[in-house]
Amino acid sequence: MNKGKKDGKTASITIVLLIIGIAVGSIIGYGANAGQVGSLQTQIQKLETQIAGLQANKTQLQGQVSSLQDDKSKLQDQVTSLESDKVGLQAQIASLQNKTQQLEPVILAVRFSPKGGAASQVMYWLGRANKSVHVLIYSFTLDSIGDAVLGAYQKGIDVKIVFEKTEVSKYSEYFRLASAGVQVRNDSNPALMHHKVAIIDGSIILIGSFNWTNAAEEDNNENLLVIRSSDLASTFEHEFQMIWAVGR
Repeated sequence: MNKGKKDGKTASITIVLLIIGIAVGSIIGYGANAGQVGSLQTQIQKLETQIAGLQANKTQLQGQVSSLQDDKSKLQDQVTSLESDKVGLQAQIASLQNKTQQLEPVILAVRFSPKGGAASQVMYWLGRANKSVHVLIYSFTLDSIGDAVLGAYQKGIDVKIVFEKTEVSKYSEYFRLASAGVQVRNDSNPALMHHKVAIIDGSIILIGSFNWTNAAEEDNNENLLVIRSSDLASTFEHEFQMIWAVGR
C-alpha cells in the first residue's frame, strides 16, 4: 500500500516536471522567436532608411534632369537664333559680292617699260593661276616668262598660247614650250596678230603694248595693265577662242 502511494507520487512528480519542461521550452522558444523578430524589424528599419535615401536621390536627380532639359531648351533657342544670324550674314555677303561685281573692272596694276616691272607682273600672275592661262602674244622670247609658263603647265593648269607666226624664230619660246607639251599654235591671219594679252582663270586680264621680250623689258617704252573683271575676261576669252580655233 505504501509502495502504491509512492509510485503515484513519483508519477505525479514526473508529470509536473514534464509540464514545467514544456513551459520552459515554450518560454525559451518564444524568446528565440522574439529575438528573430527583433532582428528582422531592425533589418526592415535599415531598408526603410535606404529606401528613403534612394527616394531623396531620385528627387534630386529628377531636379537635375529638369534643369538640364531647361538648359537644352535654352541652347536650342540659341542655335535657332545663331542660324538666323548666319542666314542674315550670308545675305549680306551675297549683297557685297554683287556690289563688288558691279564695281568691275578693277585695276590691279599699271607698269611701264623700260625696267618698270612689267615682266615681273606677268610672272607674278602666271604663278597665281589656278585653272587656266590663255595667251595671245605677238613676240615672246623672254626665258623668265617662259619658265613661269612652264611652271603653270606643270601644275596641271590649262595653258594655251597663240603666237604671231612671223615672230617665231630660233629665239622664240614657241619651240621650248611645244617640246615640253604646252599647247601652242601659230596665228593663221595672213596679216599680223598684234595682241599682247593673257587671260588668267577667266577673271584676270594682262594687256598693253608690252611684248614678252627682253627688248620690251629693258629698252622700249611699253605699258602693261592688269585688270580684274569677269565680264571683260569673258570678252577677251571669246576673241582668244576664235583665234585659237583657226590657229595651227
